[in-house]
Amino acid sequence: MEDFNDMISNGNLIDIGFTGNNFTWHRGHLWQRLDRVLFNDDWLNVFHLTKVEHLSRTLSDHSPILINIKNDCTAPISHFRFQNMWLLHPTFLDVVKVNWEAPVFPDDTISGMHRLWLKLKRLKIVLKCWNHNVFKNLFANISSVESKVNSLDSLFQSDPTEVNFALLNEAKVDLCMFQDQEEFWKQKAAVKHLVDGDRNTKYFHALVKKRRSSNFIHKIAKEDGTMSEDYGEIFSLAVNFFQSDFFKGSVIPKFFSSTFVVLLPKNNSINTWNDFRPISLCTVFYKVLSKILMNRLTVLLPKLISPYQMGFVKGKAISDNILLAQEFCNDDVKCRGGNMIMKLDILKAYDNIN
Repeated sequence: MEDFNDMISNGNLIDIGFTGNNFTWHRGHLWQRLDRVLFNDDWLNVFHLTKVEHLSRTLSDHSPILINIKNDCTAPISHFRFQNMWLLHPTFLDVVKVNWEAPVFPDDTISGMHRLWLKLKRLKIVLKCWNHNVFKNLFANISSVESKVNSLDSLFQSDPTEVNFALLNEAKVDLCMFQDQEEFWKQKAAVKHLVDGDRNTKYFHALVKKRRSSNFIHKIAKEDGTMSEDYGEIFSLAVNFFQSDFFKGSVIPKFFSSTFVVLLPKNNSINTWNDFRPISLCTVFYKVLSKILMNRLTVLLPKLISPYQMGFVKGKAISDNILLAQEFCNDDVKCRGGNMIMKLDILKAYDNIN
């Protein structure tokens, strides 16, 4: 098993997940997921929409595995995202300062939140251009710099002169400047558990591709119960399903309502739109407004919220209700006479409660 794990590690292989049954092998009372499909970064570069599906068992005690490969999907729209690696560049703050102090177009007398929105909108365009000009050659140059450091390191070991030592240090300084690449991929891969000394940029890159493949919606159920696998139709179904919830109520100014909507799966088996949890990545205005409302409502909340409300209340935990329900069940068993316990399935925005 150790040799097998070493092979997976050396080959940079990853498991992109699956759909269907949780287990691929069954014998008696034993159920295991013995069969897996592993990919590396090179495979996902070519077949980025690979999907693994566990089929039903028939004659064998192993489930057949179906690998579905699709590459005919339209590229998604590129949205602006702030990259942590920008903070490591010496010119970043100067770029922000120059843009922030420039007059507001088309009217410099605009004030308040509208003025802040116009500045942020302009800064987004400036940072996109700056990122392209500064970091466009980063990913191509880092490999050559690493090779240069390895060559100079070998040269210094064979000929430890002051000149070779100086050249090696100079190359290492250049390599440190390119370490921003690692910060970029670490942020995109959403990896937070790694520390210094446990770094692998290719590993981060592979995780990004794994997330893209796992989060891609390959098929979805329509209102009549049939499944749709056409990407254009899936897009239209998503818009029609969620727009009724997002666009209810009064009209909000555009600089407040600009939102990046992301669909997060509630479970591993996705069949309908109800299996997704939509979240809105709002602008800074929503965050400021919610903070103001929170501070003003703090005094009134104890009068508005029921004392039996446990979830999302400071000083209380929803697990208290679970313990209370368990106590009720125990008391019901001990009590004499006819008693009844009702089990309700409540569908919430974030999960299912049984």
